[in-house]
Amino acid sequence: MHTTALKIELYGRRVTAFFGVVIAVSALLYGVFLLLAVEHTASRAKMESAVRALSSELGTLQSQYLAATRELTRERAQELGFVVPNAAATVYASAPSRVLSLNNGGH
Repeated sequence: MHTTALKIELYGRRVTAFFGVVIAVSALLYGVFLLLAVEHTASRAKMESAVRALSSELGTLQSQYLAATRELTRERAQELGFVVPNAAATVYASAPSRVLSLNNGGH
């Protein structure tokens, strides 16, 4: 009877040690996953802030572009060194086939 009690006590210690290790590993993994979740939430908030900043910058750049295109005239383009092309190729797109064709004025 003594040997049976010792065996049960030995198994009890092993089971207790096993569950202790499982609990310790679970607590460690919980902490790691919790820290990762906090890190991801913080980075997401940072990225949302960057998106808002880029959106406002894009609006500013678009308004500058529109203001610059209003100021662009043929005379201003010639001052900048642009010249009128001799011939321009016209590109046609047909809707059903989505094929591009070049029309060089019959050349």
